[in-house]
Amino acid sequence: MTNTINPVSAANNLSAGATQPAPSNSSTSEIVSSFKDVFSSMMMGGGMSSGTQMSSGMGDLITPLLMLILLDKLVESGMEIEPETGTQSGFSISNGVAQTDPSGRPVGGVLTQEFHPGHNGLDFGIPVGTEVKSTMDGNVTYAGWNNQGYGNLVIVENGEYKTYYAHLSSIPVAVGDSVSAGTTIGLSGNTGNSTGPHLHYEIRRNNVPIDPTAATLGA
Repeated sequence: MTNTINPVSAANNLSAGATQPAPSNSSTSEIVSSFKDVFSSMMMGGGMSSGTQMSSGMGDLITPLLMLILLDKLVESGMEIEPETGTQSGFSISNGVAQTDPSGRPVGGVLTQEFHPGHNGLDFGIPVGTEVKSTMDGNVTYAGWNNQGYGNLVIVENGEYKTYYAHLSSIPVAVGDSVSAGTTIGLSGNTGNSTGPHLHYEIRRNNVPIDPTAATLGA
């Protein structure tokens, strides 16, 4: 069942001090879309589709202002709304579902070393300065120099999964940042124990390295 909101009556209630419940995640995009449709209609002289009549002059200005007040209250309730991208709280949403497990390649390039005992991830040969993308939504839990051979390292965590991006030349993110799948979290390099420019990529589940081949290359 579709939730509907009368923007004018809701805004009037808010301006009078009434408390409105925060919208559910499923209805947020519908509410924002409704706002945009009604606002566009009024700006083009179409008036209110609900039959509400307002006097000319200030009345034409008050209604869109009330709608903006309502939208502002929704944001203040804790819901970060970005209707064009469908994102919330820094996490990308695809068909309403966040990407909470690693999937896809962090870079292009050529696979130069596979996962095997003694090598916990995949190596991709790429030029220094290539953008490295996060393969899942999550939080940056490490961003800096690592003394265990990784060189400049970024770790993104989401639940039981951690993804490692090593030998970077530059790190544009910081610990505590929320990133979405596809966000650039570093530039490839040749730092640490590296024999040439490449990205070392790992997936760890409950802190144990797993073979990332299937999730990364689909094989």
